[in-house]
Amino acid sequence: MPDDTIAASTEPFVRRALPGLLFAATLALTLVLVAWSMAVNAEDRRALFERRTEAFRLSLTAAVRSQLDILPGLRLAASGPVPLDDAHFARHAGDLLGTSRFPGLTLSFVAERVDGAGRAAYLQRVRNDRSADPAGHPNFDIHPPGERPEYMLLRHQLPADPTTDGYDLYDPGQGYRQAIDRAIADGGLIATPPLLLARDRHRPRHAELTSVVVRAATYRGDRLPTNAAERRAAASGVVGIAFRTGELVRSALPAELALPAQVRITDGGAPGPALIYDSDPAAAMGDDALRFELQVADRRWLVEAAPPPQAWWEDATEGTLALLAAGLVCAASLAALTGGLARARRQAEIRVREGLAKLGQEKALLQLSEARLRQLFEHSLDALVTSRPGGGVLAANPAACEMLGRSEALLVAAPRADILDLGDPRVAALIAQRTATGRARGQVRMKRANGSLFEAEVSTMVYKDVDGSPLASVIIRDLTSRIEAAAERQRLETQLRHAQKMEAVGTLAGGIAHDFNNVLAVVLGGSTLLEAELAEGHPGREHLARMRQAALRARTLVQQLLTFSRPPTEGMQALPLQPLVQEALALLRVTLPAGVALEPRLTEEPLHVVTEPTQLQQVLLNLGNNAVQAMPSGRGHLEVTLDVQTDAVGKRWARLAVRDDGAGMDAAVRERIFEPFFSTKAAGQGTGLGLAMVHGIVAAHGGRIEVSSAPGRGSLFEIWLPAVACSEVQPALQAPPAAARGRGERILYLDDDEVLRLTVAALLEQLGYVVQTHAEPAAALAAVAAAPRDWALVITDQDMPLMSGLEVVRAMQQLRADLPVLIVSGHLTDELYEAVEPLAHVDLLRKEFIAEQIGECINALLGRD
Repeated sequence: MPDDTIAASTEPFVRRALPGLLFAATLALTLVLVAWSMAVNAEDRRALFERRTEAFRLSLTAAVRSQLDILPGLRLAASGPVPLDDAHFARHAGDLLGTSRFPGLTLSFVAERVDGAGRAAYLQRVRNDRSADPAGHPNFDIHPPGERPEYMLLRHQLPADPTTDGYDLYDPGQGYRQAIDRAIADGGLIATPPLLLARDRHRPRHAELTSVVVRAATYRGDRLPTNAAERRAAASGVVGIAFRTGELVRSALPAELALPAQVRITDGGAPGPALIYDSDPAAAMGDDALRFELQVADRRWLVEAAPPPQAWWEDATEGTLALLAAGLVCAASLAALTGGLARARRQAEIRVREGLAKLGQEKALLQLSEARLRQLFEHSLDALVTSRPGGGVLAANPAACEMLGRSEALLVAAPRADILDLGDPRVAALIAQRTATGRARGQVRMKRANGSLFEAEVSTMVYKDVDGSPLASVIIRDLTSRIEAAAERQRLETQLRHAQKMEAVGTLAGGIAHDFNNVLAVVLGGSTLLEAELAEGHPGREHLARMRQAALRARTLVQQLLTFSRPPTEGMQALPLQPLVQEALALLRVTLPAGVALEPRLTEEPLHVVTEPTQLQQVLLNLGNNAVQAMPSGRGHLEVTLDVQTDAVGKRWARLAVRDDGAGMDAAVRERIFEPFFSTKAAGQGTGLGLAMVHGIVAAHGGRIEVSSAPGRGSLFEIWLPAVACSEVQPALQAPPAAARGRGERILYLDDDEVLRLTVAALLEQLGYVVQTHAEPAAALAAVAAAPRDWALVITDQDMPLMSGLEVVRAMQQLRADLPVLIVSGHLTDELYEAVEPLAHVDLLRKEFIAEQIGECINALLGRD
């Protein structure tokens, strides 16, 4: 057969078969490429999942470590020689909760071990702890109640929970003791299985409330006991933290891993495996899950992360599906096949670039975490040093550089002898203790860069670095600052004792003045009665005038005593200060000797204070006269300054300063100048009430007085009064109406002092009233109850043994609501004014002014012009 015939016969077959062969070949090649692409996608997905899981492991490890790193500092604060008070606990633990550095941290606490014999003393100490709250803890008690040989009491918590303060963790009804005793015997960090915190037990149960508590025991002394028996004997309590496991895990979980993947964490310790966190409780953990263990204190967590279940065709990308479609529809189109392969390659490169970008982000997050740890190290107020045991310094924070006078580079290069005084025998003992126990605490002498020595408290501990090599952390505190703090505390205690002494003297003066007012009221009232009965020109009127003058002087002395003990505040209003000071200076200038130069320096800025004008002028006159008397030669300078000052919180103060260049005072005299009847003048030259009265008036104005003086250097008295805005200035009060005589109205007078009762009754009868007197409140109430409408007015003493005047008023108003009542007292307090203010038909009268003002008060209460 010819070749062309053979070719002709075979050509149709080849032509028919070629599309099929091309289709089959193309389809086969397409299927191979699709299978390869899906395998690559699956491997990339698995690799990406492994990288994300590794990032999660590192982040979770760092998060747990940051939580546990809180405990050494809290433990150190609670193990000090001085019991931990509220202020110290707030400084150590105040910035822990609610910060991004400690996600999930929900509680830090300190529990103190107390034996049964020391229970009362311990409760007294806690209730008197006013370091943070001036009220202390008056309601602090042990609960549940019961006598037990020893207690483990919750003392400090952050956040505070008053419902669990004083809770006894050794209560037999709870299961806490075994875990606490294990922490004491172990000496390390002891974690619990997942549990529900005591403060969450009354909330609806929810997986988000799952928490883990890590405890560490505190011990008495400056070292950790070497064995379990010694640790049980030396244990002083426990400290601990609690964190929400869900919040902690989610803070460490990458966003790309949190949603599609399933994450489960279980605690594998005794008494058995316990679930800590499960992102999908309804799903089973797949065989392709990645697993790793995490050490949390003394327990080990098993962490499992599994990718979401995925069908085999879900690994096909858009390029793979396009390749398959191109092979099926256009089997003969090699261009489409090449295009599909090109698209698949480009998408693969994109995935690689995305993976590299994610890896870079994860690396940046790790670098950020390291930077935060470095910032915590560098910004600590304590001097922190990291070193090799037996070697030199590896790192030092700025506080350590400042304390030792060297930069970090110089500290790293410096030998140990340039930092520690190796001649101090305590150095060798401290290093030996750290070598034996892994930690040590004590006092040693250290060197600064200039060669000077200082006493320091050192706390050091040896631990392992990430590569397993030993490192030592050292905390250094300069004890000189404690000495300065002790001096400051002594100064404040001296000020407190002085304030308490002045308060006691004021109380005594007020008591004396109160009793003396009754006597003066009788004397002045009796003189008023006798004066009305004696005719003009009677010789007895002259004797009465001298007796009345002496009584008025005595009343002035009593008012000065009352001003010192509790100055009156009625009549005070907001007034401009400059006119008052100028008027007082005009009065003072007239009394000054010719050799004394008065130099006023008054600010022109409008300045107002709440004051009673005569009292403030009396303060300035007393200070000016005292300054002149301190100039023995009768010559000198007297400088009066008025200006406005603003304190740190923005409050404005009016400062009135009186400076002289007289003899000055020593410390012993300065301590007593505000005591009543204390005077440096000779007998008969002064009562010693001038500065005492100044102190009382300034205190009544809500201000303070400061004194600076030294022998031979003059004195400076500074009066600080709170300034008010001009808008608060009130118009002056109108004078009270004049008294009118009675018209035979019936008045009931109640007082337990018989002499005063008879005197006041005579005064009222002289004014034209019908008076009935009673010594006991019960009899007076019975008289009003018998005929409530027969009485025009009731006058009662405030200070009586059976009922106070205010109680009598309330009882009278039960009998007759519109019955006017006048309360008389020698000691009208702010509390009494506040109690009477809302009462209708009730007024107050000072007992020492009863002879002059009782008619006016009755006139006002009866509503007569």
